[in-house]
Amino acid sequence: MARSVRSSALPPAPASVPRAAGASSQLAPQILRTLRERILNWYYPPGRHLGEQLLCEEFSASRIPVREALRALAEQGLVDQVPNQGCYVKQPDVEGIHQLYDYRLALELFVIERVATVGLPAEFLARTRAEWEPWLKIRADAPVDGGELVRADEAFHLGFARHLGNAYIVEALEDINERLRFVRLVVITTPHRVHATAGEHLAVVDAIARKNPEAARRALRLNISAARNKVEIALAQALTNAHRRR
Repeated sequence: MARSVRSSALPPAPASVPRAAGASSQLAPQILRTLRERILNWYYPPGRHLGEQLLCEEFSASRIPVREALRALAEQGLVDQVPNQGCYVKQPDVEGIHQLYDYRLALELFVIERVATVGLPAEFLARTRAEWEPWLKIRADAPVDGGELVRADEAFHLGFARHLGNAYIVEALEDINERLRFVRLVVITTPHRVHATAGEHLAVVDAIARKNPEAARRALRLNISAARNKVEIALAQALTNAHRRR
């Protein structure tokens, strides 16, 4: 899944371009990042109209960078462009979410097999164990900080990809994480699921320490499947929460 071009990768404006035009062109990636974050965090619910004029006023921008940002969002599949009406936040697609899980699983199984085959530094594995073992001791009635746990879960999976050293895989997984974060927030925030997640993560770490790729793949598949099986529930809750904020 292609990601948007980051602002740091944009070429500088030619010297012949007036200062105001150059400044305007630099607004497009900033506007894109802000709108993308709002959509993926369900601040903008499905069906929300993204009016050009209102966005121009909010970002103190001309229509050119706003249109560039909206076009990029459409290319990423986050908004629908309706002729003569503008852009609307795209309705969630359950099948599309499952396809994202297919993509994530394929990437992560490749990563985990490679790192389990070659091994990882003992210090990294010990640190990862130390981060997840305390979650096994959480009380059944203890409150769970969903945001903290989701960040830890994402860091766990990305950590292996970063050790592999493939920047394209890391970037793809970062994009997938952003798009699927709402599922994690629903699935991972009960004490029962916290215990299960910690156990699954530790099983992955143990398999890597033993250099057992098959066991690592099995534990990883179990971990990812647990979230995937709750996609419909997560989607319904996210929709409910988004409409309550309206």
